[in-house]
Amino acid sequence: MPTSTPPARRPITGEERRRFAEQGWLMLPRAVPAPLLRRLLRAVDRVYAEEALAGRVRRDRSLHLLGFLPRHPAFLELLDLPTTFRYAWGLLGWNLHVHHCHLDVNPPVTDPGAPVWAWHQDGGRQNLELETSPRPMLSVKLAYLLTDLSETGRGNTRIIPGSHRRDTLARPRPELGHEEPQGAIQVTGRAGDAFVFDRRLWHSRSVNTSGITRKLLFLTYTYRWVRPRDDMEIDRDTDLWRRLTPVRRQLLGDGPDAMSHWGLGTDAVPLREELRRKGLLDPTVPQLR
Repeated sequence: MPTSTPPARRPITGEERRRFAEQGWLMLPRAVPAPLLRRLLRAVDRVYAEEALAGRVRRDRSLHLLGFLPRHPAFLELLDLPTTFRYAWGLLGWNLHVHHCHLDVNPPVTDPGAPVWAWHQDGGRQNLELETSPRPMLSVKLAYLLTDLSETGRGNTRIIPGSHRRDTLARPRPELGHEEPQGAIQVTGRAGDAFVFDRRLWHSRSVNTSGITRKLLFLTYTYRWVRPRDDMEIDRDTDLWRRLTPVRRQLLGDGPDAMSHWGLGTDAVPLREELRRKGLLDPTVPQLR
C-alpha cells in the first residue's frame, strides 16, 4: 500500500512557489496523459472543422476561439486535471473559477506580412483601472501544448521571465514588431507538456514558420468575485427594462457579450459615449490600446 501522496495531488512546493514569484512562470513537463492528449487533439480537430465550415477561421487559416470549454467533453477534463490544477489553487487559493479560456490553432505561415507588436499583459482594463504598482496578479493561466513545440519558430509563446512585476516594457519599442525585447525567450515543450504563468507576465505569440501546425489550449483561473456581487436579474422582456436608458442598463450589468464588460467588445459603452458627447470624457483616463 502506498505511504506517500502522489505528486499530482500534492500542494506546490516551496521551491516552485519561489521560482514562480521570481520568474512569473513554471514549465510542467508531461502534464497531460497520453490517452487524454489523443482525445484533446481529436476534439480540437473537430471544433476546427466546424469553425472552418461556418467560415469563422481567419484568412491565414488560424483559429483563436474563446469559450471553447463546452464544445467537447474532453476539454472539461482540463478544469481540475490533477497534474496542473494544483498550481491554480496552490497560487490563488480555493475561491477560484475559470473566467477565460481560448483554443488556438496556428498553421504554418509563408508570408507573415507586416511586423506587428503583440506583447501584452493579460487582464485588459484591469491594467488600466487598478492603481497599485506593480499590478496585482489576480489570475493565472494554464497553457496546454497539444503539438510538438520543442523547437523555436513553431509559433511558440514568447515570454519575458521576471517581467510580471513591470507595468511597462522599455521604450521605445523595437522598430520591427517581431524583434524580441530584451530578455525574451520562446517557450519550448513537447506535446502533452504545459506551463503556468502569472497573467501579468509580458508575453506574445511568435510567427509559425515551421511545417507544423501549432495547437494549444489556455485556461485562466481567477477569483470567483470577479463577477457581479448581487443576484439582481431583471427580465429583459418587460416594459420596465425597455423604458431604461442605455446608461441605466449598463449600470444594471447589461452588455451585448461578456467581452464588452472588459472594454474589448465591438459595441460602444453607453456611459463612455454619453460623456464623450457632452465633452465630459476625462482625457487622462487611458484607453485599452
